[in-house]
Amino acid sequence: MINVKDCSNVGEVLTEIGADKPYQLRPIAEFPRNRGVFDGNDNPVAIVSHTYPLLQPAKAFEYVDTIRGELGYDFDKAGFANHGRKLFLSLRKKNALVIDPKVDDVLDEVIYFWTAFDGSMQTLFNQMIERLVCANGMVTMDVQSSAKVKHSSLQEGKLDDYVKEVIDIQGVFQSSYDAIQRLVDTKIKDKDAKEVIGRLFKGESKKSEIIREDVFGRFQNGLGNRGETAWDLLNGITEYQNHGKTFRTSENKSISASENRFKSLTTGGDAKMMQTIWNECLSLN
Repeated sequence: MINVKDCSNVGEVLTEIGADKPYQLRPIAEFPRNRGVFDGNDNPVAIVSHTYPLLQPAKAFEYVDTIRGELGYDFDKAGFANHGRKLFLSLRKKNALVIDPKVDDVLDEVIYFWTAFDGSMQTLFNQMIERLVCANGMVTMDVQSSAKVKHSSLQEGKLDDYVKEVIDIQGVFQSSYDAIQRLVDTKIKDKDAKEVIGRLFKGESKKSEIIREDVFGRFQNGLGNRGETAWDLLNGITEYQNHGKTFRTSENKSISASENRFKSLTTGGDAKMMQTIWNECLSLN
C-alpha cells in the first residue's frame, strides 16, 4: 500500500506503484488450455482461461480522474493484493463531516476502486465513510453504495456507463450524514446496547462472552465514545471490528494478517457486516 496523495492523475498513480506498463496474455506450454498473465515488468501474475478478457490497469481506472474532479476528492492510497493479482486505489475527501471536534470525531468520504487480473473478482468501486480518531488508522467504516462490473468482453463499455452512476450517488453521502445525526441524537441505555451487541455477537462460549464484554467496553470508553448514544454504540462495535478483532495470515503464510484485514474491511465479510451493524443501531431511533 503506497501513499499517492501527491499524484495529480491516474497515470501518475499507476507509475508510482509500478502498474503503468501494459500487461500481457501469453501461452503457457504446461497448460495448453490456459494463458498466463504477465505484468509490465514481465513478472507472472496469474493463470487464466484461454477466453479470459484482460483489462489493462490504465483502462480499468481511466474514469477515476473524472470522478475525482466531479466530487472534489484527492488521491489517497494504491497498491496490490494477493501477490499482484488484485489492484486497488482510493480517493478521499478529508473532514467531510465533523461530529465532535473536541474528540476529533470527524468523518472522511472515501471511494475504493478494485480490479483483478485473475478473474477472482469483478471490477468494483464502493463509497464508504471512515471515522478517524486515532493515529493508527480506520475505526469505523460503513459501505454506503457500490457498483460492480463483471469481467467480460463488454466490460470496457460497461465501465464507461458506471461513471455517471458513481457521480450521481453523491447524494448517498448526504443521506448517510442525516442518519448519523439521528444516531448522535438517539440516547440509549446500557441494557439496549447489550441487547444489540448480543444479537450481533451470538454464542454461549466463554470466547463469545469475552467479545461481547469487549464491545460493550468500547461503547462506553472507546475512542471518541461516551456510552450514551446510538452513535457511540455503532462506533464501539466497529472499533472492535477494525481494531479488536484478530486477523490471521493465510494458512500458507503467503498473505499477511494486515492484508487480510484490509481486504475484509473494504470488500469482504467485515464490509458486509457493517450494513447489519448500521441497521441495528438505526433501529434504536
